[in-house]
Amino acid sequence: MTKGAIWAIVIVVVLVGGGIWWWVAANNNVGTPPMASTTTPNGTSSEPTSTASSTPLPQGDSDQSINEEMTDINTQMNGLSSDTANVNSSMNDQPVQQAE
Repeated sequence: MTKGAIWAIVIVVVLVGGGIWWWVAANNNVGTPPMASTTTPNGTSSEPTSTASSTPLPQGDSDQSINEEMTDINTQMNGLSSDTANVNSSMNDQPVQQAE
């Protein structure tokens, strides 16, 4: 086997392993705390009903926190737009004559 083929196999194995690790980490719900039961004043036990969803609850729900989040998102989108413009301009580079 050539060195190039060995490197290609190593890269593919690392990428597949990293993808599997990321997928397992993203789908792991180990950090979810168990729900506790409560005892009512008359001595009976009541189990709480689960209303948990797969999406996390927002940390702040005020207009100010929403506006701050929107500002952060706009900043990130503007950065993405400038990155895209840089990539597009690099695609239009012209070849340079090589000196001997």
